[in-house]
Amino acid sequence: MPKIKNKPPRESWNSWTAWLFASLSLLILLGQTVKVHVFPDQRILRQSQNQYWAQIDVSTSRGDIRDRNNIPLAISVPSVSFFVDPSYWQPASADELADYIGVQNAKKFSHSLPGRFHWVVRKVPGEIAQPLIERKVPGLFTVKESRRMYPHGELASHVIGFCDIDDYGLSGVEMSWNKVLYSPPQRRSFVRDARGNLLDFIGSNAGLLQAGAGSIQLTLDSKVQQIVEWKLKDGAESSGAKWGAGICVNPQTGEILAMASYPWVDLNDRKSFGNKETLRNNVIGRVYEPGSTFKPIMLAIAKEMGLVSNGDRFHCVGRTSIADGVIRDVSAHGDLTLEGLLIKSCNTGMASIGNKMNALKSYGMLKQFGFAVKSDVEISGEEEGLMRSPEEWLGMARANIAIGQGLAVTPLQLAMAISAIANGGDLLKPYIISEVKNAHGEVIYQGKRRVRTSVLNQDTAEWIRDVLYKTVETGTGKAARVNNIALAGKTGTAQIAQMGAYSKGQYVSSFIGFWPYQKPEYILLIVLGEPGKGRYYGGEIAAPVFRAIVEDMSQLSILAKKQQG
Repeated sequence: MPKIKNKPPRESWNSWTAWLFASLSLLILLGQTVKVHVFPDQRILRQSQNQYWAQIDVSTSRGDIRDRNNIPLAISVPSVSFFVDPSYWQPASADELADYIGVQNAKKFSHSLPGRFHWVVRKVPGEIAQPLIERKVPGLFTVKESRRMYPHGELASHVIGFCDIDDYGLSGVEMSWNKVLYSPPQRRSFVRDARGNLLDFIGSNAGLLQAGAGSIQLTLDSKVQQIVEWKLKDGAESSGAKWGAGICVNPQTGEILAMASYPWVDLNDRKSFGNKETLRNNVIGRVYEPGSTFKPIMLAIAKEMGLVSNGDRFHCVGRTSIADGVIRDVSAHGDLTLEGLLIKSCNTGMASIGNKMNALKSYGMLKQFGFAVKSDVEISGEEEGLMRSPEEWLGMARANIAIGQGLAVTPLQLAMAISAIANGGDLLKPYIISEVKNAHGEVIYQGKRRVRTSVLNQDTAEWIRDVLYKTVETGTGKAARVNNIALAGKTGTAQIAQMGAYSKGQYVSSFIGFWPYQKPEYILLIVLGEPGKGRYYGGEIAAPVFRAIVEDMSQLSILAKKQQG
């Protein structure tokens, strides 16, 4: 009997057929996918090229900087940046850009460009950008950014500092407090639709980048700052000085009310940044030999050491030989008391005192007064000054230092040292930052009175104050006198050392003073470097600038009281 074969179950047949159909379908889809990606339809390719996308980082609002009266000194404002897409850009249109970026820069766009994105010019004020926007140049597109703007241009330019094109701080407060002021860039996506319109929208990770920025309030008073800057400029121009510095401090607290450096720059005009010397903050970043403005400090130290007493007398014949050199005076002063040394600014008398001083102790006390040490004021660019070690105080060294030569200081260091005399003996830490807030408005730093060290007893400080008052009333500082204001101060004229020797005809002229002298509210230092019009004595060119500033500040105070009353 023949054998009958068993037929496969119907279910198995259907399963095999389904898998075969599915595999064939997947192969067909894979083939179509490869065809579309590797050999795309030219019509689809042309359309996709009209819908390109790009991502770039653009600047967001940086934190504000304001003065003590909440007047804005640095803010961020809306601006317009231009870029080209080479796929749409027509090189013949390059001439349209010349008025905005210059003829030479415009030539870069007068030929075919690679890629899909090229910046043309960034952060143009809206009113300047609008005419170019209205021209609707093919291939030229815009994006909105924030631009750093300084409402008062040159005012306090060296204190505020400046940023790069991406709003990253490069100097001054902008640099020192960049972590607080800086707002991270925002990722922007640009998509062109099929009609050729450019769509601008925020990138998907923008939420993480929108950290915001904090704000800073300075101790500066814009009105006082303006007065100091104007008068310093007048003084520098009238004397032919190459540079100048002016600083006004509250000697009771250490807060800086004005800090001026000449020449200055317009923070809104990058062309004014060409000369690197104009970018230097002379108050903290330049060192010079202080000359006779240093004598009050050295005399105070000598009194603290017990080397001199009020009854001492000196005889000045106009010159004296010390070690291998000669100390000279402008004229022979004759017999002088101890206070007369300051009033007449006698070099030979001070040199004789300096020659008695112990080098190691004097060096230590000068360090306590803040010399050859950074003050750590809250802005960038501070120098620490120059002072030889005690082992090098040989020959004429001690005599030279007693008359303010042979060492170099910054104007800020000198102002704070004289402030210690003015306030009764405390060397204070200077501060220029009043308050710092983070992005949430929380106060994270506050400037306040900080005593670095006590350098004098009150009796010595009071005696020096009285003598400096007499110096203005009857001595070398008479050119600084102001009616109805009790001023104390000291002139200074120092030669400039170059290559180990003092240069003929090159001087630094200065005047430092405080008022009211019995309980000072202000201390002001004016320094004019390398005057070039024949006059160079501090009493001739620096003291009148000091007086003009005090007069204007007095009027400002009277006006403020009238407004309050």
